[in-house]
Amino acid sequence: MSAQQQVQSPFLELLRQIDSGVIIYEPYLRTPEKLHEFDDTVARLQEMERLGLVGRLFTQTRSSSGDERIDFAMIVGGLTEEGRRLIDQHQSM
Repeated sequence: MSAQQQVQSPFLELLRQIDSGVIIYEPYLRTPEKLHEFDDTVARLQEMERLGLVGRLFTQTRSSSGDERIDFAMIVGGLTEEGRRLIDQHQSM
């Protein structure tokens, strides 16, 4: 399956954010719901890095109550050419 076939709207939204200069992601609130949403965002960012749509993803973990979780993510290098191409293709649809 190609990267283009795997791209879904949550990926496109993140790609557009990164293209507009948003490269740092942190949980806004530390409620269970917001932490779960942030975990989903991190999982999408990791998948986008794996697919070659974004540059390098750096994450920071934090221990809390015996749990270790990612609480900071940063994209270094922005979108790759493949990431930009996908945005352009979906804008023309």
